[in-house]
Amino acid sequence: MTRRLLIIAALATALFQSCGDGFKTSEDGLKYKIHTSNQGEKIKAGDFVTLNMVYRTDSDSVLFDTYKIGQAVKLMVVEPSFKGDLMHGLTLLSESDSATFLINADSLFEKTFRFQRPAFIAAGSMLTFQIKIEKVQSKKQMEDEMQAEAAKKATVEKTNINKYITDNKLTTVITASGVQYVITKEGSSEKASIGDTVMVQYTGRLLNGFKFDSSYPAGKPLEFPVGQGVVIKGWDEILQIMGNGAKATVIIPSALAYGASEMGNGAIPAYSTLVFDMELVGIKKAKK
Repeated sequence: MTRRLLIIAALATALFQSCGDGFKTSEDGLKYKIHTSNQGEKIKAGDFVTLNMVYRTDSDSVLFDTYKIGQAVKLMVVEPSFKGDLMHGLTLLSESDSATFLINADSLFEKTFRFQRPAFIAAGSMLTFQIKIEKVQSKKQMEDEMQAEAAKKATVEKTNINKYITDNKLTTVITASGVQYVITKEGSSEKASIGDTVMVQYTGRLLNGFKFDSSYPAGKPLEFPVGQGVVIKGWDEILQIMGNGAKATVIIPSALAYGASEMGNGAIPAYSTLVFDMELVGIKKAKK
């Protein structure tokens, strides 16, 4: 083959790769199609991105759709873990860009998800990811935003706690950490220490009265060691204050409960204050 024919063949191959199916192919084999391209700074490893995403199998079955669930995904961009990784694709984009990427299913499940590829996804198949970048933030910008959001939530939460106490005509004792409680039945002088095992009967509610949990239907108390991180921080604290046999109403701010995490499939929303009616029914002292 002459040099001229070699050049023509190379150009034909490049044209097929970039235009044949509308996708381009990067140096590491990633197939991508950019739909909207802005002039902003490109995303880099270490950035935090908020994005909307739909991804499907090669048979067009939708596996995940942020538009349908109504919440964008927020993630940190890391170095690619395999050739053709989606993480490489994100670094081709800027804020407000949109694109489609074809990602090898075997590599994605093995290297990124780190669990076995489901049988309904064909071996060697390509998953289609449609991405819309909503926001790009540095680590510091993300941390500043989280701190501002937490401060705002804490202010609102404090107002709601005060209203709950006023509406329910409670006179509470406040600990240094912010737990508030009312002893409704005095217990003995015996108290639990870190490492002791306690038996507790309880009912948990949100400030709006919604009951999310109770030990009473099971007919037996919850049993666990105190101060070992088995339960929320507010519980570990109050159970070292209550005497054996005591009953109390305990108001635990979100910072000493589940914080920004949503629990129980949404039963406990993020930043929820928790109210417990608790009874310390027994203490097993730790062996010295």
